[in-house]
Amino acid sequence: MEFFYHADARTDPEALRRILSLDNLPEVCAAVDDIGEAEELGRVVFFYHWGRFHIRREEILGGVRFWVPDCPNALAWTVTTGLPPCPERVVIHGTINRTEHDQEFIEACHALLEETKRGLERALGVEVKEDGGKEPSDCGLGVGGIGDLRKKK
Repeated sequence: MEFFYHADARTDPEALRRILSLDNLPEVCAAVDDIGEAEELGRVVFFYHWGRFHIRREEILGGVRFWVPDCPNALAWTVTTGLPPCPERVVIHGTINRTEHDQEFIEACHALLEETKRGLERALGVEVKEDGGKEPSDCGLGVGGIGDLRKKK
């Protein structure tokens, strides 16, 4: 499954990398309660919805990627700018390795990405919209929700 959001913020990849460090993540994203010490799988992370896991962060073209190596759903999300389909905005793209999941887990994934979006907008001095960024996108991202990877017939 895929989840797309965009932030109404204009910035550059370096600013994203500074704001979205592992140490800053709990301040930026309310869905992350705390980041702990490094262990073999990565830094310890305490998610509001899921509890204790590990998290890794990589710098990628246009921004950063976070991934949770011990998540049974292979949760990962990227925060990028300057790239298609929407180079003038910040795109937040989350994935899990399932084509469907229970509604509670899907809502928790949305909360993680929405809180990342809101926190990033706050950090960049942008007025935060109450709709969670689910308005139709002029970037071809759909309506801030779940993408279907299956071919349409």
